[in-house]
Amino acid sequence: MGIICLSVMLFFIIIYLNLLVIGYTFWEFVYFIIRSGFILIGLMGMFFIYKGLERIIKDEFLLRYHSKFSRK
Repeated sequence: MGIICLSVMLFFIIIYLNLLVIGYTFWEFVYFIIRSGFILIGLMGMFFIYKGLERIIKDEFLLRYHSKFSRK
């Protein structure tokens, strides 16, 4: 889910790069992207990825130290 959200955000930022061609300055472009709400989708995607990685690390830790075949 996180990869999809980040991909959507990057897709729209690349599409909106055409605004620079029609006379927008860089700071107007940044303001437009922030105001349009795609940044929220990207932040949500980063949050999903972070939580997914956190879960993988936690599960790996549990598997490593609580396996019935592990040596102690």
